[in-house]
Amino acid sequence: MTPSKNELAEQMADLTYELLENCQLKIERTAHKLNLTVAEFKLLRALQGDEELSAGSLAKRLGLSSSRITRIIDGLLSKGIVQKETAGRDRRVVEIRLTEAGKQTRDQLKAMYVTVHQDIIDRLPSDTEESVVLAMEKLRKATEEWVKE
Repeated sequence: MTPSKNELAEQMADLTYELLENCQLKIERTAHKLNLTVAEFKLLRALQGDEELSAGSLAKRLGLSSSRITRIIDGLLSKGIVQKETAGRDRRVVEIRLTEAGKQTRDQLKAMYVTVHQDIIDRLPSDTEESVVLAMEKLRKATEEWVKE
């Protein structure tokens, strides 16, 4: 018997909740290994493709207030992971740049995160690895479309 859309929706709600919980634990463990807070971890992830961003852009990207992003940046400053500079004439605009130590930490974070996900993939039946990733991509896209409505 094929499950109804309502039954599928209930199952999906439960699964996404559990996945979210496990993903949070995954982030916490990885951050801890790198001597980072979860917020610092997320800020470094937000800097993945960029060498420098304004504090305002980071706040928007992470959905945080300017005071909260300032506290996170201060923590990373004290660890020597980022440096900040005012941008030209407008002293209100603060640019955040990774230091060399910050680039190494970011690279470590990425390598650790890839390893964690390789470990997770290894726990899947080998004939489902690719289909699980493809299904996740479809779910991500559908969720992204729903969020934009």
